[in-house]
Formats: sequence, structure tokens, C-alpha cells
Amino acid sequence: MDIPATHRDILHSKCFAHAATLRPDGRLSVHPVTVLLRNGQVCFSTLKSRGKYRNLVRDPRLSLSIPHPENPWHYLELRGLARLEDDPRREVIDQIARKYLGQDHYPYDAPGDERVTVILDIEQVWAPAIHGATDESLSALRSQVYGDASS
Repeated sequence: MDIPATHRDILHSKCFAHAATLRPDGRLSVHPVTVLLRNGQVCFSTLKSRGKYRNLVRDPRLSLSIPHPENPWHYLELRGLARLEDDPRREVIDQIARKYLGQDHYPYDAPGDERVTVILDIEQVWAPAIHGATDESLSALRSQVYGDASS
């Protein structure tokens, strides 16, 4: 499923997504994650020791809410099923380190940590716009909320 051109800038920014998975008791669990648009697919990296990994192994349903870091009213919601791929060469987490940290290698894993790439097979895309909003009115709203006079 395609992400509209009006919202692709979000995935190219240093955005943080909120990944919603289902816990064993049926409650939602939401985790902040850094995402990549890689080979046309939205993905993130996690450790096999994390709850979100265990949740997705049991139930692959995944929803990502991804606001633009400079304008939270400009966001995407992506829903679908997660595919899990082992990443023993740490390719994806190192791509994330380059994008978000400006480093060639992700520096925060402990020896022996096992990485997995979570790839979202998108079934639904929600790319809302504030009804009647213009770039100018959104900029004014941002200034009002954040006190950013430069907008």
C-alpha cells in the first residue's frame, strides 16, 4: 500500500514512531521506535529480548503512529502485519544509527544482543490533514502551541 506523497517527508525525517502491539492479556502496548523507509518498506529494529518482539511473535498485528518531528499535526498511521527478520549483520540498526545518530555503527547494544528487523506489511494507511488548514494556518498554530516565533 502506498504512502501519499504529501506524507512521505515524515519518513525521511528523524521521526519517532509509536509502535502499538498486543500484549498476552489483550491490552495494547505502545513503544517509541525509530523507523526507516528501506526498499520501499517501513521498518524498525528491536532486540529479541524486548516485549514488542515477543508480542509480535505471538500476534503480528502492528500499528505505527508517526508524527513529523516539527509538526505533530502532520502524521501517518500505518496498520498491518509485522514480518520479523533476523539481522545478525546488524545492517538495519546500523542504518538507523547513521540516520539518527550520525554514526556508522549503533553503539548501545550489549555483547550477545540479538537484533531483529520488524518490517510492516501495510494493509491500511491513514494520512490525515486538518480540515481547511493551510501551511500558513498550521505554522501559526505551531507558533501558538510551541511559542516558536520563527514559524
